[in-house]
Amino acid sequence: MINIVIVDDHEILRTGLELIFETIEDINVIATASDGQAGLSIINESKPDLVLTDIRMPKMDGITLIKQLHQNNPNLPVVVLTTFDDQKPIQEALRLGARGFLLKDADKDTIVQAIRGAMKGETYIEPRIAGKAFDALPTDSVAVDLSPQEHQILTQVAQGLHSKEIASNINVSERTVKSHLTSIYNKLGVFTRAEAVAKALKLHLIEL
Repeated sequence: MINIVIVDDHEILRTGLELIFETIEDINVIATASDGQAGLSIINESKPDLVLTDIRMPKMDGITLIKQLHQNNPNLPVVVLTTFDDQKPIQEALRLGARGFLLKDADKDTIVQAIRGAMKGETYIEPRIAGKAFDALPTDSVAVDLSPQEHQILTQVAQGLHSKEIASNINVSERTVKSHLTSIYNKLGVFTRAEAVAKALKLHLIEL
């Protein structure tokens, strides 16, 4: 069972998410909060397996909440709810290690996929967000040359697969996959899988 806390200042959204999760056998909402400050207190008390949080909230925004959570529990998975207007915070959340990025109108299957993936250590970025996350990049002046195997690996990362699965799929060792990922990060100038996928989609290096 995945026990989660929802932090969002919109009551309708919180209620809607709770109704969705009531129909999912392996996801259980143990608490909700209407702002980041209350959310932090509830999370510290309830010790959830995952946090689903908005970015824009009163008292404490989602970015500050993620920073606070990762100081005390760096391994706690956080999935971010966002809008198309949150470009800069999305980039910040990426760098802070958030494991999922969903638009607030995401469908049930997408939400569940992001949560289950985050629990496995995977990072999910809704494709509609990915391009926006790096919208400020001058794409016509950025040249990135990925090898065929790097392209194959990055595409599978974007599909939510982790290193062990990718290694099995392309018949190489997990260490080789991780080595290629390091090369990909260096070429793209990023630090995480989520950033790599977002930037590669923006630069049209891969497609989903």
